[in-house]
Amino acid sequence: MERGVGILERTYDAVVIGSGMGGLAAACNLAKNGFKTVLLEQHNFPGGVTTSFKRGRFEFEISVQCITEYGSKENKGPIYQFLVDDLGIDIDFPRMTEGRFVAWTDSGEQMVVPLEKEELIRFIEQRVPGSEPSLRAYLDFCDEMLAAINYINDNDAAIKPVELILKHKGIVAAAGLTTKEVTDSFHIPKKALEYLDVYWTFIGLPMDAVAFPIYGTVISCMDSVPVYAPKKTTYEISAKMAKRFVELGGTLLCNTRAEKILVEKGKVTGVVTQRGEVFKTHHVYSNALPHNVFNNLIYPKNELPAKALQRLNMRTVGTSFLSMYMGLNRSAQELGLNHYMYYFAKNGDINGAYAGIDDLTPNGCFAGMCPNPLIPDASPEGTSILHLETIYRAEPWGKLTDKEYFAKKHELAGDLIDRASDVLGFRIRDYIEEIEVAAPQTFARYIGSYMGNVYAYDHRVFDSVVIKAMTQDKERLIDGLSFVGNAGLLVAGFPSSILSGRLATIEQIAHRGA
Repeated sequence: MERGVGILERTYDAVVIGSGMGGLAAACNLAKNGFKTVLLEQHNFPGGVTTSFKRGRFEFEISVQCITEYGSKENKGPIYQFLVDDLGIDIDFPRMTEGRFVAWTDSGEQMVVPLEKEELIRFIEQRVPGSEPSLRAYLDFCDEMLAAINYINDNDAAIKPVELILKHKGIVAAAGLTTKEVTDSFHIPKKALEYLDVYWTFIGLPMDAVAFPIYGTVISCMDSVPVYAPKKTTYEISAKMAKRFVELGGTLLCNTRAEKILVEKGKVTGVVTQRGEVFKTHHVYSNALPHNVFNNLIYPKNELPAKALQRLNMRTVGTSFLSMYMGLNRSAQELGLNHYMYYFAKNGDINGAYAGIDDLTPNGCFAGMCPNPLIPDASPEGTSILHLETIYRAEPWGKLTDKEYFAKKHELAGDLIDRASDVLGFRIRDYIEEIEVAAPQTFARYIGSYMGNVYAYDHRVFDSVVIKAMTQDKERLIDGLSFVGNAGLLVAGFPSSILSGRLATIEQIAHRGA
């Protein structure tokens, strides 16, 4: 991607920092509505984690395993409506029909847990007789939570807290509870919950800490609406969005890092790049984390509101991954890799996934993906791709020397490979043609994420989407500065990041039309 695409000017209606999904969505929505917009990306191509990389004859997807809220031409979800209908981007995702493979390594129990809601209820009821009534009530409540969040996303003006309460009274009441508090209130048998709680890789916190609006939405998206996958890699999506942005008149600058956000009397006045280029504007949309923006970018420093630092101190930077990308020299069929999504845990107590994330000990819970059963041409004929990952906090990695860092990264990666081999029934090491191991420093280096985090901030109760929506004015600490992506108003993840870009720009678009 060239550094500059589009006509370079010095004054813009909006400057977007970072071309992750939130930044691309915001930039596209602004350009579509006639706003002169420049998008600044520090990397040499757009996409953030929505991209891929090549090693040898393999191309690896970085992070996105599945895509929810997309829908189809016949039954459109919010992602379809925005990308296809609103922006005119032609994207085709294959639908996932098979459930997730789950293995409890202590007991040796293995199963394929269905994705579809009614099938899931029957599946769990067969294993935990009598669980159906409480389970159904809980899943229905999760669907209500998703509806409330979709209301927030669909709102074409400032969200009205009173209206949100009236439309979703029960949900608002649950917005201040943890997931465990909500599941306890439904009296769901512990064993039944074990089949629901495998999505630990999507949230970064145990059930007694994660806000219910977050996990309730994950459950509804995975079990009540169709789930899709990238056709090959998600770089197709980011590349098409970037292309569409330019077609709509936007200016995309790669290899361009935002160094300062200029502020005067509490209002944004422009952005300065690392080359000293100044782009005047009164609207900045940042895909970068508030920790990075408020600590490093606001200029002059005396324009930084005290409340910004208070908010930063309230939040904990989210978890990161240890990820392995392996190209295997045998087909998925030959190796018995018959599933797309894999979840491994010592037992059904998923809280165990969080036991070692702060001290860099081997994690008994991890996830995997093999795209080939769903997308046969995901790798060259006669080969397959296997992706393994587990969660760790970024902070302990940063305390290691370079030598310690590489040693620890490969020690933990080797442990994952060996334990996955035990479950999958073949020695993975014997078939590795290409391998790349990524730790938090890797994500920090390539996508510029703060400390290498993946999920922005921990999704604790006070920082959940419903509560933020009802108090969003308190988030606008600098006039003209908005956040998109994982740090936007919605939850972290691929669909929410896209929709956050649309949501963040609604007010500016509506103001021009008024």
